[in-house]
Amino acid sequence: MKPIGIVLGTKPSNPLEFWVGVESGNYLQLDDVVVVRSKVDGTSKEVRFYGLVHEVQKYLEGIELAYEAQLVTDGIVPANIAYMAKVMVTRIEPEIYIPPTPGDPAYRAQGKDLEKALYYDGMRTKIPAGLSRSGDVVYLNYDFLNGREGAHVSISGMSGVATKTSYALFLLYSIFQKADDRNRIHGLIFNVKGKDLLWIDKKNKRFNQKFEEDFKKMGLDPEPFKNVGFFAPPEMPGSPIPATKDRLDRINPYCWSMKEFAQEGLLRFLFTEGDEGTSSLHYVIDRVTDKLQQLAKESPPDVLTDENGREIESLDDLLRILYEVIEDKESKTDPDRYREWFGTAATSTAYAFLRRFHHAASHCRQLIYGSQSRSIDWKANQLTVIDISDLHGIAKMFVVGSILKRIFKEKEESGNPYPKIFVVLDELNKYAPKDRWSPIKDILLDIAERGRSLGVILIGAQQTASEVEKRIVANAAIKVTGRLDSSEVLSKEYEFLTGNFRQRAIMLKKGSMILYQPDIPNPLMITFPLAPWATKKEEAEEEVRVPEEFDQF
Repeated sequence: MKPIGIVLGTKPSNPLEFWVGVESGNYLQLDDVVVVRSKVDGTSKEVRFYGLVHEVQKYLEGIELAYEAQLVTDGIVPANIAYMAKVMVTRIEPEIYIPPTPGDPAYRAQGKDLEKALYYDGMRTKIPAGLSRSGDVVYLNYDFLNGREGAHVSISGMSGVATKTSYALFLLYSIFQKADDRNRIHGLIFNVKGKDLLWIDKKNKRFNQKFEEDFKKMGLDPEPFKNVGFFAPPEMPGSPIPATKDRLDRINPYCWSMKEFAQEGLLRFLFTEGDEGTSSLHYVIDRVTDKLQQLAKESPPDVLTDENGREIESLDDLLRILYEVIEDKESKTDPDRYREWFGTAATSTAYAFLRRFHHAASHCRQLIYGSQSRSIDWKANQLTVIDISDLHGIAKMFVVGSILKRIFKEKEESGNPYPKIFVVLDELNKYAPKDRWSPIKDILLDIAERGRSLGVILIGAQQTASEVEKRIVANAAIKVTGRLDSSEVLSKEYEFLTGNFRQRAIMLKKGSMILYQPDIPNPLMITFPLAPWATKKEEAEEEVRVPEEFDQF
């Protein structure tokens, strides 16, 4: 293997960074991996310095004035082109912290040297995370994904440019194929925008040979997702038809019965405003929730009834009962009933609660209705896609909160981390805002802080990590960044972007990401190929169906 240059003596070297002079006919670019072998003075020991190129420079040696560059080009003034690369050290073996010696040859790291430079040699299970700028496979340490050493992924970037959801799908696909426990893991994705994710079990017509080669280089089978369960809200209360427009086959409607709504204490997910702990509104929410759970225990199987035995079939029925309770208080007909529902809250607070409940009920009528529930069993398929794209913001909050609460409760009760579930949730800044209350922020915090031990792993995506509850972002072992806004990149949440990576994050193109993981002290620039699965109806390849009369052959 020929060297690409030597360690320069005109620039100071230290154990953590040094400069390489690139020889004529060779090149180094940002993110290339370099290895330098150096002798320890006075011994026969050899130290290997592994590092990443963080800066490259070219200039003319032998001239002082700017205009003389043209004279050099014309051959009038002699000068040499100096080509230098600054290398940030990622690993030293053995750990003898001396600087490399000027004149030591520098090589492009390949094979085992590349694995050592990026700590792949210490990874028990390697998950393909993309390709480097030089075309090498970049790996993630699965121990920092599945909860053994750490867990959770945070993906940030501008909407429409950063391809956050696309990368989350790619990462999930890699996990399904390469994880050492892949037969005991599941994925759950909330489809928050459009109907894009309702086609991921179909082949992508745009997928060509170049992208196929990239997938095979990473050791991944270039196929659409298999064993996928699709769920969508019903068109109207009680309807068996999902509200998915272009695709109806293999789409299952989901909804909650009134009995489930009461039993599981889901009322709080219908309220998206307030300041927990100080607002009297939350006192009323808790009182009504407790009363509904009590009624659920006393009601006949599969139905919810009030104190007088009347069936509560819908949120509108519940709304009418609550108005009755307040009227009984105001007319002094039955003040005790008011205390059972609203406690010691003033009637003005009760009316404030009802106004908000009425607004929420108008957006959630098709989701909570009657005595028949259509629950989502995330264990039935390896991947479950839940469509919430057409729902109002309140309804989205209700669906996400209700499902995550049920999953987390199941995992707490079982006490077994398997089967593990990877939850992909976009627009995380809406569900767990940094400076505002959210009815599901506590659940997401529980997942971020305790989920790894229970086998619940969050792959969260957001446009701005600075607007997400900081404990959720801080607990993510893996951080991925697409293109960022120039003001957002200055936030503390991106302190892992060392060197020139903050500046580069502003310039990223689609399909390019910056990856940080605990194993490697420096971020890595990666790209990932177009997926073999469709992400919209126009991309889906039509399946050829064999006529029934030919089935026998």
